Amino acid sequence: MSIHRLAFGSDILHCGTLRSCVQAFGKAEGYGGEFLEIVELAVHEAFVNAVRHANGSDPALPVSILLHAGRDGGSSFLQVDIADCGQGFTLVSPGEARGSGDVRKLSGRGLGMITRGTESITVKPRNGGSLLVLRYITS
Repeated sequence: MSIHRLAFGSDILHCGTLRSCVQAFGKAEGYGGEFLEIVELAVHEAFVNAVRHANGSDPALPVSILLHAGRDGGSSFLQVDIADCGQGFTLVSPGEARGSGDVRKLSGRGLGMITRGTESITVKPRNGGSLLVLRYITS
């Protein structure tokens, strides 16, 4: 089981560093390139949503990311938790989210990108913010 914690101020300029961290974690865990691209894009989009929509781009408000790889029963998993300081949102069903978002649009397509390839996605209220949990089965 491996866990990696990251925290950034609410500034999308941190996206490059975040993506590099996700890549490094994934490679250390032995994940393949195609899977890592899906996860990296999802974490990027979730981070941008947390910065812009939840934290209002206030650099004083943090966005925390937890990358957790492990085994649950006979399956390996990767779980990504993204915590922000916002009010949260009502999640449509994952099936609806996967089908939403015209990729030609400049906005409104992030949730479809975030849920791509996930086994489950949940939004949980937490003290002072909300938590988005993305879970992937990796084998």
